[in-house]
Amino acid sequence: MKYGLHDKPPVGTTILSALQWMIVAVSSSVAVPLMIGDVYGLGPDEIGNLMQQTMFFIGLASLLQVWIGHRYPMLEGPAGLWWGIFIILAQIGTSVGLHPREIGQSFQLGLCMAGLLFLVFGFMGWIGKLQRWFTPLVSGTYMILLAVSLCSNILAGMLGIGFEHSKEVIPGVAAVSVGIVALVIVVMRTKRFSSFAVLFGMVIGWVLYAVLGWTEPVRPAEQVLSWPTLFFWGTPRWDWGVVLTSMLTGFVLLTNLVTSMVVMGKATDTVPTDKQYNRGGIFTGVSHLLSGLGGVVGMIPLSLAAAVIQTTRMASRLPFMLAMIGMMVIGLFPYVAHFLAALPTPVAYAAMFISYTQLLGFGLKDYANVKMDDRTITVGGSSLLVGIGVMFVPASAWQHLPALVSFLFGNGLLLGVIVCLLLEHVVFRNRGDKQKEDGRAA
Repeated sequence: MKYGLHDKPPVGTTILSALQWMIVAVSSSVAVPLMIGDVYGLGPDEIGNLMQQTMFFIGLASLLQVWIGHRYPMLEGPAGLWWGIFIILAQIGTSVGLHPREIGQSFQLGLCMAGLLFLVFGFMGWIGKLQRWFTPLVSGTYMILLAVSLCSNILAGMLGIGFEHSKEVIPGVAAVSVGIVALVIVVMRTKRFSSFAVLFGMVIGWVLYAVLGWTEPVRPAEQVLSWPTLFFWGTPRWDWGVVLTSMLTGFVLLTNLVTSMVVMGKATDTVPTDKQYNRGGIFTGVSHLLSGLGGVVGMIPLSLAAAVIQTTRMASRLPFMLAMIGMMVIGLFPYVAHFLAALPTPVAYAAMFISYTQLLGFGLKDYANVKMDDRTITVGGSSLLVGIGVMFVPASAWQHLPALVSFLFGNGLLLGVIVCLLLEHVVFRNRGDKQKEDGRAA
């Protein structure tokens, strides 16, 4: 690690690192408002407003976490689980006669309720105890499934599928993506610029796309300055299905908070304390409340931040804090947000490819630290097979089931982790763990 959590890099290094964090934050979240806007039938201006809201609240939530929350330089970004549920329930709601905007109004209330759940768990000190459930086998399973669940979208994006609405591989885009990955690897191997490999890959890739004429013009903004608004979708409305789904999602995402902090601790060579877990839970609750108030997709700590730190060897808080302030500024100026949203998605995927491989590496390292006996193979193998297997089941196969059921069984990452927790702590419970608990009770 070149710069640890408490280190203050030179001014030039700090500025470049902050810029890199901003680009990573934008590239990891810019697609979500676009996708939600398309599914919910929003116009171009509304999508632009949702983009601004997202950027501003990502910056605010992340700044609060690194400043007074868990204090790790870890992005608070749109949770894949949340925007997946946004899309699923919008489709289900439309089939029963609800307007997508009504679903959005209900989600605002649901996100606030999920935020209160996190606050309760954090203030009661339960999150620090919850982390003991996440043994190396559980956290390793989570990271492996997370990497596997991402790989399809990553490679599809790098090959040009979805770029400019293409449904086929675009050879030119694929070739440039390979070149960007190669560039990132080369820069990583240099001592002087290794911390900025992702930044170089994104900037040079974007310039190359512009030279080739593959970029779209930046859409002009009507206002120079625009403040975030409350309740983007309108007045919150109560819907039992959406609210209960949101509460269940919040409970499940407690596992994401714990595993993300475990992985971040490994990336920064630190061990998170119970106090950090609980503070992180409290401010994850705050970020969910902010998400509900702003009408944006629910935010959680992203494990991707650990992969970026592992790749760049830069864990300093200072550049990260400056970057998150910059994200809030982006959320105030529509033109800047529109400009950054013009980053070609294949460039972002290609530049981040090596960072995504780090996620898989964390999971494999966890598995390497576990004795591979029959019990471990049964627990880990069953969890991975269930999780990965469900990822290959078409989403349409679950649509006829109730929303809660389709949400639970249609998500391979979620289901795989739940299976691992049950097998690890209930079905094949380690006798040594039970004896320890009995000893504490005595």
